[in-house]
Order: sequence, then structure tokens, then C-alpha cells
Amino acid sequence: MEPATVEIVRRVWELVLQRRDFDAAAELVDEDAEFDWSDSRAPYGGVYRGHAELRAMWQHWLEAWDQWETEIVEATEVDAGTVLTVTRVRARGKGSGVPVEARGASVWTVRDGKIVRAKLFQSKPEALAAFGLGE
Repeated sequence: MEPATVEIVRRVWELVLQRRDFDAAAELVDEDAEFDWSDSRAPYGGVYRGHAELRAMWQHWLEAWDQWETEIVEATEVDAGTVLTVTRVRARGKGSGVPVEARGASVWTVRDGKIVRAKLFQSKPEALAAFGLGE
């Protein structure tokens, strides 16, 4: 059985990026949560704080694609309350039809059953290094 923190991260990922159920996801995300996508090579990079900014970012992001498939390839609790995810995305740009396939990694902080922070990285080694977690 996965640790509760991993289950929370997986659930938010599924609710937002597969079901597009922002209201249900918000119940698992702290009101003051910070999502740091500033290192993203994709559109909508930046730092987003609180439910309103997160909802707007997710909606804009998902609207940019005609096709969007994503999965968590790996999810590991690397420290108490800290989850590392490795993800794969397959998408096709709206209008352009350009196919995209990418991998990335994120480090999530869960406290009191809610996500309080997430930081996006371009790769697992980059995420591990940023948090001194080494492979």
C-alpha cells in the first residue's frame, strides 16, 4: 500500500489532469498552496499561489491542447511529507496539431493531508539534486 502522501498527490493529479475536476482537487490542496512551474519549458511557467491562481493556470494549460494524456510513471515518498513524481505527457497542440511527448518530475510537499507546495523540474535527476536527495 502506498503512503498516504503519495495517494494524495496521485489523486490530485488524476482529478485535475484527467478528470478536470478542479473543485474536488481543491479539497486536497491547501488554500495557500504554492505551485512553482517557473522552470517549465512549456507555456504558463511561473509561480501560482492559492486556489484561484491554480485553477486559472490548470484551465489555461488544458485549453491549449486538442489531445492530452498524462500519467505518473513513478511516485515515491522520499522524505516524510515529500513526494517525488516522474511523469509522462503525450499531447497535441490546439490549432497547430503539433504532437508533444515529454517527461518531467515534480516534488510535492504534503502537510496535514493537503498539498502545500509543488515544484516542477524537467527531469528526475534535476529534482533529486535540487532537494539534495541524490539517486
